[in-house]
Amino acid sequence: MSRGLWRTRRLRGTLAAACATLLLSSCIETSSSVPQAAAEGASRSSLAAFHQALASLEAGRIQRVNIVQIGDSHTAGDRFSGRLRELFQSRFGDAGRGMLPPGAPFPYWRPSHLHVEQKGRWEVLSSNKRDYPQVPYGLSGFVLRSGFAGAVITLAADRPFDTVEVTFFRQPSGGHVEALVDGARVGEIDLHGPAWKMDRASFPAPGGTSFELRARGDGPVDIADWSIYRRERGVTLSSHGFVGASIGVMDRWNAANVTAELRQLSPALIILAFGTNEGFEPTDRLGDYGAILESRVAQLRAAVPGASIVIVGPPDAERLPDYCGPRGPARDNAPCVPLNAAAAQDYDRLLARRDRSLCRWHAPAGLAVVREQQRHVAARTGAFFWDWSAVQGGACGAARWAQQGLGHRDHVHMMDGGYALSADRFHDTLMRSYRKR
Repeated sequence: MSRGLWRTRRLRGTLAAACATLLLSSCIETSSSVPQAAAEGASRSSLAAFHQALASLEAGRIQRVNIVQIGDSHTAGDRFSGRLRELFQSRFGDAGRGMLPPGAPFPYWRPSHLHVEQKGRWEVLSSNKRDYPQVPYGLSGFVLRSGFAGAVITLAADRPFDTVEVTFFRQPSGGHVEALVDGARVGEIDLHGPAWKMDRASFPAPGGTSFELRARGDGPVDIADWSIYRRERGVTLSSHGFVGASIGVMDRWNAANVTAELRQLSPALIILAFGTNEGFEPTDRLGDYGAILESRVAQLRAAVPGASIVIVGPPDAERLPDYCGPRGPARDNAPCVPLNAAAAQDYDRLLARRDRSLCRWHAPAGLAVVREQQRHVAARTGAFFWDWSAVQGGACGAARWAQQGLGHRDHVHMMDGGYALSADRFHDTLMRSYRKR
């Protein structure tokens, strides 16, 4: 069984540290070494496939344009991706929510315009754990498992849908699940098969607003994801986010399964939105980050050659070290001062020795390294790069947004208004050259 989707040999020791030091120096000296004119030209061509799909949709030549977003907690909350979905669907039509992870895979899962419930005895198998269960994960990164009667997952939508698709795993001892639309039985899924293998079932649900899966209890049931679609011509945006994750979470997914699901979805646009958690790592661990990211982009292109790819740079995020001591309002109101070149160069050592010079809000040095490497990878691979931190005004943007009610007091995440404003700006950027067609 092949588990790894993208594996890249990591640099270790002094070589990684040396690479990170060189990267950090270049980040301090300039915001980008990619010429502006070249970057703008590359940006336009990078989105050409996506824009062509939108044009075909508007002309009535195709029925649906699918977008896939994969990222960390900024994606997991579905506030940024939810607003982006609304913006595209308001112009091009609502073809449905697209793919979701099954059930309620992590605490506080609140997908926009949907309500999900998970009742009875279910086990959530997550690729987003250090000791993750070894199963052939698909694109959602989760598997929901039960072998007990009365285990139920329910999806209720604010807007009617017309088709539901369920991705599951057949296995020699597999059981059955019943499928219900608006409380009425529409069929069942037999998960028995000669070997462990991903499969998909589709159920008509014209005008449905709720869908339910009920385990019969006659054998194990493993659900990988579910999707809802509408007959209407339009756009879907399937978002898959992982709290606290780096792009390395994708190493844990099954190559064949993810490739098959991507090809079935055939997205015109793939958005990779990682970088915040990598940016809080020690800089000596980031020497090969660009190579790792580039390998992910290459594999995505191999799976869906016709898709445009966007790399979203992390928004501004800040740290006030715990050893500094302030709590409550004093911590909230502490000043933000960016690192100077010397502090950024020596950041890991300063932090390790609990240096008081770091006792203010500041972006960790690794965040600039990650952002710059993302920019370079985008230029090398023909992907589009979007710098989320620019929406916040650059350095100390997280602090400003926290004071304005747009950002969370942790100086990492955002309030709904911050995610909405970010999505508005991202959408404007993606559509800028489309409007000039």
